[in-house]
Amino acid sequence: MENKKFIVVGENIHCTRIVKSGGIRTGKTEDGGEGVKFTYKGEPRMLIVPQNWAEISPQYKDGKIRHIVLGIYQALNGKTEDDRRTGKDYLCRVAEMQIEKGADFLDINIDEYAIHREEQVEVMKWIVNFLGERYSIPFSIDSSAVETLEAGLAACNGADVMVNSVSLEREAAVDLVIQYNAYAVVSAAGRSGLPSSTGEKVANLKEITAILDKKGMERYKMHLDPLVLPISVDSANGKNFLDAVRTAREAFEGVHVTGGLSNVSFGMPKRKLLNLVFTWLFIRAGGDGGIIDPVSLSIEKLSEIDTESEGFKLARAVLEGTDLFGAEYIAAYREGRLQN
Repeated sequence: MENKKFIVVGENIHCTRIVKSGGIRTGKTEDGGEGVKFTYKGEPRMLIVPQNWAEISPQYKDGKIRHIVLGIYQALNGKTEDDRRTGKDYLCRVAEMQIEKGADFLDINIDEYAIHREEQVEVMKWIVNFLGERYSIPFSIDSSAVETLEAGLAACNGADVMVNSVSLEREAAVDLVIQYNAYAVVSAAGRSGLPSSTGEKVANLKEITAILDKKGMERYKMHLDPLVLPISVDSANGKNFLDAVRTAREAFEGVHVTGGLSNVSFGMPKRKLLNLVFTWLFIRAGGDGGIIDPVSLSIEKLSEIDTESEGFKLARAVLEGTDLFGAEYIAAYREGRLQN
């Protein structure tokens, strides 16, 4: 595989991210409570879960700790100075791990932190300022709300920045991209929903790219996203995405082609294996960037992948849609034949 620059948008500062309560990443506090374990600057630490956390983050009742939400909450609202410092250090640790693993942008999404838009806007401003004071890496401002996008962009104070994302379903973000001279994830989402077929994806990309061209956006700042959909929902989703990547690479001169690559494996076992093989296929199809977790998915190691192994071949078959419903892949998983 050719060793071309792969543009990594690190996806881990996202308020939907969870760790399992009682899992290997958590531990007990001296008073019988729970916390998220981490190491920062060589020191073992624990991000404490407040006693009333289920009221603040209802997912906790289902055994899910939204750890980025927890980090922000403790940084802003911790009862003690140590709680607040630990929250800030946790966020720094998440950022630094991605930077160390080669992230080119840090994606920041705080939509799930709060229900009210006003609070979302204020938290977006805070975290962009907080991280911006500490790191020079560009940010990818990620939100479903244009108001929150604008708040994040403004807080970047003229630094290089990416918008995640602009699409036909929210053209209002186009003007923000132009105003802030930003890079952008250009999504294939349509005006009334998500496209599934290759033809729909490419048609939507052509339309939104034409709008950006007309506004004067430079092509090298466009990161076209043909949208990765889970293969657990439709066996053709992997193939349709890869076909759209090939078409986009030929049809749009000067752009980058990206995607939220781990989405493909939702609902499937051995997700790490599927994500690794899918990234390999994506690059072969013409992709040159991804919205990924660079800590768990090493782009550098793709050149070492054993394409003759059973695991690779089974994963490739389900990703390319020849193993319908992943029947052979799932059977191999149950028999313990799959290796990451």
